[in-house]
Amino acid sequence: MKKICLVYSALLVTLSLVSIPVLAHHGAAGYDMSKAVPLKGTITLFEWTNPHSQIHFDVTDENGNVAHWVAETEPPAVMLEHGWTRKVLNPGDQVTLYCYCAKNGARTSILQKILLANGKELIARGG
Repeated sequence: MKKICLVYSALLVTLSLVSIPVLAHHGAAGYDMSKAVPLKGTITLFEWTNPHSQIHFDVTDENGNVAHWVAETEPPAVMLEHGWTRKVLNPGDQVTLYCYCAKNGARTSILQKILLANGKELIARGG
């Protein structure tokens, strides 16, 4: 009986340690969450997926150079509460995304909100 209890205790400790990285997935330490940067771009792909939707878009600078960006959103269930649908963004749509950008300069971000070409604003985070 003592041996079984010891085995279960060891198993519980092991599972707890292995589970810690799962909790780290939601960290935003790699992003500058102090200010949302407006990025005018063209949607290339909108992935309505769990655990987070992804918006792929291109930003063209003043010299005509195109930079490919990705913005992460909340899960679809949360986005629905803010008025989003899986068809709200389509390739070719011109939008302004307000993003918390990666601190390391990578072209990845967490989306705060988006302004559609028709003037409609959709909140993605903190709304």
